[in-house]
Amino acid sequence: MTVESPGLVHVAFVYSSDEEFLAGALPFLEEGIDLREPIIAAPTPINGDLLRARLGRRAKAVDWAEGHEGHRAVERLALLLQFIDRQQNRGVARIRVFGEPCWPPGGGPGVAEWKRYESFLNVALADYPVWMVCPYDASRLSQDIVADAHLTHPAIGYGAGRKPSPGYLEPSEFAKRIDNVPLPRPPEDASERYFGHAGAVRRFVSVEAYAAGLSEDRHNDAELVAGEVAANVFLHAADVARVRTWTTDDSFVFDIDDTGDGIRDPFAGYTIAGPLEPGGRGLTIARRLADVVEIRTTPTGTLVRLHFRRDEQAV
Repeated sequence: MTVESPGLVHVAFVYSSDEEFLAGALPFLEEGIDLREPIIAAPTPINGDLLRARLGRRAKAVDWAEGHEGHRAVERLALLLQFIDRQQNRGVARIRVFGEPCWPPGGGPGVAEWKRYESFLNVALADYPVWMVCPYDASRLSQDIVADAHLTHPAIGYGAGRKPSPGYLEPSEFAKRIDNVPLPRPPEDASERYFGHAGAVRRFVSVEAYAAGLSEDRHNDAELVAGEVAANVFLHAADVARVRTWTTDDSFVFDIDDTGDGIRDPFAGYTIAGPLEPGGRGLTIARRLADVVEIRTTPTGTLVRLHFRRDEQAV
């Protein structure tokens, strides 16, 4: 099962039962343990229990990511990069990663952004000596999620059945597919205002977030993100921004859109801008604090949509 590669090996396998899951996962982990290769794993809680039970004492050789079921995409990426950097400093030849994305229950806007993350891994980890395996549960996930695994992973399957994916798309091309799907229009009763500076945007979103019932911590996050994204708008894109806010069954949502030239990078906010790079920090902060960030270039500029989940008692 050993794979020789100077850089990233990124594989997905589809399963429909516990037996199929273990058949794809266990040999990958056991071989890594036998070879004393560092392994980080972020499976679903149920699958994590299955693996630890079958590995027994050997499970201690695996670094099991904590709180992985609640990760945002950029949190997962940061976790992986930190682990990889630590291991490379030790001079290891190869690092194994086993992870399942945190697909939102019942679908929703977070699905597209986790797909974007799966594709971006091919850029972010391209030069690292990483072998990454991503399981997809066909019995639980929607058909479009399973189908897109073939587009975001260069290889599909496990063991002798692993082969190059004929449908694989380069990350920039896959991101175009996502970004060509327009976002749903805000509801008719959405609050709408126009502002000319970031402080006003921040205050407006603050009031609306309180009214939506966000917890204090999440309110503070939404307020900070609104100010940072708006600051980018006024610094680099436009003199006026339109802000719209509304609530869904489980979230407080707001749009900030402008009349600038649009954002060319389909993965804006996934990497930290350097000290001499213009802009980008607002979106980096947004992706770390918002539950979902959606960005579209529109005929008139750029639209950034941000989702913050409300506490259960406020829904």
